Amino acid sequence: MKELQNGNIVKIKFIMPFVKEENISCTIKWVENDRIGLVFPQDRMDIIRDLPEGREIEAVIYSDSGIFAFDSIVINSPLEHDFVIELPVEKKKIQRREYVRAPISLRLTLKKGDVNFETRTINIGGGGIRFFADEEFKAEDRWVFSLFLPDGMVIKGIGRVLYTLLQGRNVASVILFTDISETERNRIIKLCFDEEIKYLKAKKIS
Repeated sequence: MKELQNGNIVKIKFIMPFVKEENISCTIKWVENDRIGLVFPQDRMDIIRDLPEGREIEAVIYSDSGIFAFDSIVINSPLEHDFVIELPVEKKKIQRREYVRAPISLRLTLKKGDVNFETRTINIGGGGIRFFADEEFKAEDRWVFSLFLPDGMVIKGIGRVLYTLLQGRNVASVILFTDISETERNRIIKLCFDEEIKYLKAKKIS
């Protein structure tokens, strides 16, 4: 699969005894036609024995060519020299319309010519952002944006204003991404997936 490269992130989900779901994030070490070697996360050594050979898992890969999801099995346990999972022929490529949106508040700066604006997002997704505004942003206007992620990374690109509306007592605008690298888009998507996983775990506990 040419779309995959060393260093791509692979999110793995599997069911533990007593129907407990676990999620871990690995990175690709190497890729062959029907299998992937992974680097097991050092901060999850507590579950390393719960991924024996033959364990069924779900995998989502974040690459520069897009997001790919598939069912897989463990070929070599992470207790072996390399943690290896199956790379099946059938893989689902997650399309833009399937992008997860998450209610994440991030610092956002916008620039158009000499005009600068700073605010926070209401929610974010792989296709665009919704944010608070104290003025009306005209539909179809294009802005250079900088989105500040929690890990300190800054994602930059260009977006087009889709619409502006009253949300409660606040004005909210939506910008669709028109110029953003797939690598940076995938970072946003991963952040949204991580947020969704945290929400689902909290929901189960409650």
